[in-house]
Amino acid sequence: MAKKIIVIFVEGQSEEAFYSKLCNTIQKDKGSSNKIIIKNLKGIGNYESKAFSKLKNEIIPKYKNASFEVFCSYDTDVFDFPYQEKPPVDWKKVEDKISSLGYQLKHIKVNKAIEDWFLIDLEGLCLFLNIKKQSKLKGKNGYQKIKNLFSSANKIYQKGYNVGGFVDKLDFKIICDALKDDVKELIECM
Repeated sequence: MAKKIIVIFVEGQSEEAFYSKLCNTIQKDKGSSNKIIIKNLKGIGNYESKAFSKLKNEIIPKYKNASFEVFCSYDTDVFDFPYQEKPPVDWKKVEDKISSLGYQLKHIKVNKAIEDWFLIDLEGLCLFLNIKKQSKLKGKNGYQKIKNLFSSANKIYQKGYNVGGFVDKLDFKIICDALKDDVKELIECM
């Protein structure tokens, strides 16, 4: 039987660290040992140009006898502008390209931004920052709220960059439970 490999394309280092921990937690919970490949495409605009290419030229040839489940994870906030002439990604094009390789692309839509998912375990985030748990967060969105939390601890948060330090402090059992509907297909694939 062919080994199943789950491929997750993500936007940046933040998502890469997050999905690594999320997948580890799900696998431990399910007793799964499927191989997980998380590919950082370094930006939302790169889904159209890079996802197909990386899958076809890097991943599939390396695992010739494997079956694949292919996911794209992305923040939905970049698609929320009603007057935007052209969205940053034409998902139909991406789906068609992945489909030409024999795989159906599955979407993990991060409601607004990955920072909103980080905030699910506010206690763990505050523990990392060595600050008291905040009862009311300042900011109009998850990104601004995290940026302000970091600032209150005299630290800088940069969207899309390595967040491994604080991701390691988050309780992914809490996060998995809160996101079970958002990542349902991913959980089922494992």
